Amino acid sequence: MLRIAIKSVMFLAVLTLVVTIPVYQSYASRAQLIQRVEVDEASFLLLGEPGTFIGSPQMMIIDDSGAFIEGEGPEGARLVNDIYLRENGIYPLQLKTVGFVMGLARWVSGGAIALALGGLWFLRRREVWRARFSLSELSTQVRTPSGT
Repeated sequence: MLRIAIKSVMFLAVLTLVVTIPVYQSYASRAQLIQRVEVDEASFLLLGEPGTFIGSPQMMIIDDSGAFIEGEGPEGARLVNDIYLRENGIYPLQLKTVGFVMGLARWVSGGAIALALGGLWFLRRREVWRARFSLSELSTQVRTPSGT
């Protein structure tokens, strides 16, 4: 029963390792270089800028097309209205976060595989030891005369 549980854990760990690759690629294909902007109409009228830039441009995933505004930020980043994001409860997902979580999943899966292999090795070694012990016990019983 323990052997089946260990093999199941190993199967799930290998499956996790395999699945993280296309999941990350799926998110990476949707990511864009995005600059969050706190839109201010006064600065647009006076300076011609859409508002105040928040942070630096980051690779993010935002699926709502209404969040994007006209213009281009530093490094060619698309501009996103931060006020629109807050009002609509949209939380942009950074590609760095996705990569970090996928990396953690891979490390944990690798560790689970290593532990499972160690558990299978231990079970096999225990079976071999038991077989040797029972054989040596039988051989000592055969050598000892039973009539004395």
